[in-house]
Amino acid sequence: MSQSLNQLVQAPIQGELDLQVDMSTMSCQVASGEPTALIPGQAVKMVDDLGGVPKVTAVAADADDIFGFINYSTKDKSFPALAKVEISFFRGNVMYMTSSAAIARNAKVMVVVSGSKVATRASTGICIGRAIDKATAANQLIRVLIDLPGVAS
Repeated sequence: MSQSLNQLVQAPIQGELDLQVDMSTMSCQVASGEPTALIPGQAVKMVDDLGGVPKVTAVAADADDIFGFINYSTKDKSFPALAKVEISFFRGNVMYMTSSAAIARNAKVMVVVSGSKVATRASTGICIGRAIDKATAANQLIRVLIDLPGVAS
């Protein structure tokens, strides 16, 4: 859904932060080899690269080591290679994410790579946080409290 600055109330958008704490937000850059533009709410992993800000690329599988999630930007709808991005990582930020199916409130959720969505965590999936809101079907925006595994995990 696109926003209009003339709206009286803005609707939530995938990748937008809610209950903003920003203790877990970091500036990064999309890796030079990223073939497709990244979108808000998309899970990313860090690239082993020399110097500068951390470089990130899209996760390719549900079991990838997720570094964080692309934050929504009022300026850009997508982020091609070498673009500056803000990501939410580790613990504390609450982000709007899109459900891939029904999700119970407070359920542990995992990433569904195809479509950049979230689902109730399966036994093999990496827990990325907890659902703050209930989703009754697929393609609903819900708030997710990001709680990625710690550095020592």
